[in-house]
Amino acid sequence: MEVGSHDRGGGREFTLDGREIGHVHRGQLVDIPFAKRVRDILIEEERAEKHHVMPDSGWVSYRVRSDEDIEGALWLLRVAYLYRVVTLRKREETQVGGDAVDIDAALDELNVSDALEDAFNEVRVV
Repeated sequence: MEVGSHDRGGGREFTLDGREIGHVHRGQLVDIPFAKRVRDILIEEERAEKHHVMPDSGWVSYRVRSDEDIEGALWLLRVAYLYRVVTLRKREETQVGGDAVDIDAALDELNVSDALEDAFNEVRVV
């Protein structure tokens, strides 16, 4: 996992294995890419909103308006990290994230919905 500056609009960008997990704009807006199926679940569950510029993409936006919103932003970034680990493991057939990342335990800890867990299971290496 790496943290760097976000070229478009300032802020910080989070990447895993060279792929973006999400970025935070200076104006307290968090943007995170997901597969459209995951994005649709997150929007339906009101965990995020459609991306502020590209509403038909897989990206979501999350606005941090108060200190209470920070937990929601971190939850989404953690879900994005785990989803990226799962997709990289499937694509590369390696243990990206190492053995230290127990996807099932992490999803349980995040208390994800059945629909979101199903979306993870559709792309997992078993």
